[in-house]
Amino acid sequence: MRPRYAAKREAIMEAATQVFCDQGFSGFTLAAVAKRMDLHPVSLTYYFKRKEDLAGAVLHVALARHAAMVDAAEREATPQARLRALIRAYVEVRRRVALGEEGPLAPFSEVRLVGAEGLMEAFSNLYIRLGRLTRSEDAPWMTPARRHALARLLVDHLGWTDAWLGAYAPEDYARVGERLADILIDGMAPDGAAPPALPLPALGGCEAQNDEVTRESFLTAATSLINREGYRGASVEKISAELKVTKGSFYHHNTDKDELAVACFERSIELMGEARRLALSNGRNGWERLWLWTASLSQLQASAPDGRLLRHYALAAVPPDIRTDVARRFYATAMSLSGLIADGIADGSLRAVDPLLAGQLVLVTFNSARPAAEGDLLQDYVRPALTGWLRP
Repeated sequence: MRPRYAAKREAIMEAATQVFCDQGFSGFTLAAVAKRMDLHPVSLTYYFKRKEDLAGAVLHVALARHAAMVDAAEREATPQARLRALIRAYVEVRRRVALGEEGPLAPFSEVRLVGAEGLMEAFSNLYIRLGRLTRSEDAPWMTPARRHALARLLVDHLGWTDAWLGAYAPEDYARVGERLADILIDGMAPDGAAPPALPLPALGGCEAQNDEVTRESFLTAATSLINREGYRGASVEKISAELKVTKGSFYHHNTDKDELAVACFERSIELMGEARRLALSNGRNGWERLWLWTASLSQLQASAPDGRLLRHYALAAVPPDIRTDVARRFYATAMSLSGLIADGIADGSLRAVDPLLAGQLVLVTFNSARPAAEGDLLQDYVRPALTGWLRP
């Protein structure tokens, strides 16, 4: 590769990565990258024919950087040491990015939409390697299903740090990483704690039992599509097709797609608030309340293939004016969780962990819940997420 060509291609990749981070794949175009570089879009096609090719190259680079983190973790002898090494490597990369010593790290939130050659195979391989980090003959409770769930959750946890890690000084990132690893490994509940024998509150009311199309139907369909295809991929046509109605029916129930998307976020935040109120009223201490809040929302989120709550990574492609407000409200939910965890530490029902970090981890835990292909959602996902993935 000629030096001049290589330098220009590298500059394009750097600009494209920033556009991808800012707008997600749904808002990613060759024109947007060219504008960032003050070039005509046609000049980019000499290097990348389609936006999918450029986006795929950006994500392949991100996957290679994550693979290097896994390389460092695999050299450790125990699951605990490997998990700590992975998180240590990740926050070090983020520290270097924050200081301008490395380029931005593209998120994986819309990787399935890109369709570039070899991308999903490389992404699946990353999951496999992450799952193997916690395999050990001394930890038979780390079944394949549990390891797969943890691998998926790790990707989501690390991706969500984009929303809050910047609140810390770069020199504190290493300390943040150690505390994150402590919570993932040993959990928030005291050693030997079992899930409370309490019924989980039902959230969201009853769904329609007939074919009637309601405002709630549109919220459910739009939430599903945004989670699956991104904000820009969930068009009015697709939402209408999901419900088998006309566009006229869509506009009878909704002003436009932006208004419906905001309502979807509002509905998700309302459900999180409903879970909080019910957990506070039915739990007697911090551990019981944390379990009820997390388990009820995880169960709700996993009740549909694409989720009943808008997933946190859907924010990546949302227009900036909407994104700022919604991100603030997601952050407020994490802070509310942090307060509940701090109360549990004070009453002795929870371990002494960093409540601010724990709140962010719990938010991602229920937001990332998916239908269990095997095993039990509460026992194989929610329980280890709160009591420690590497505890027996």
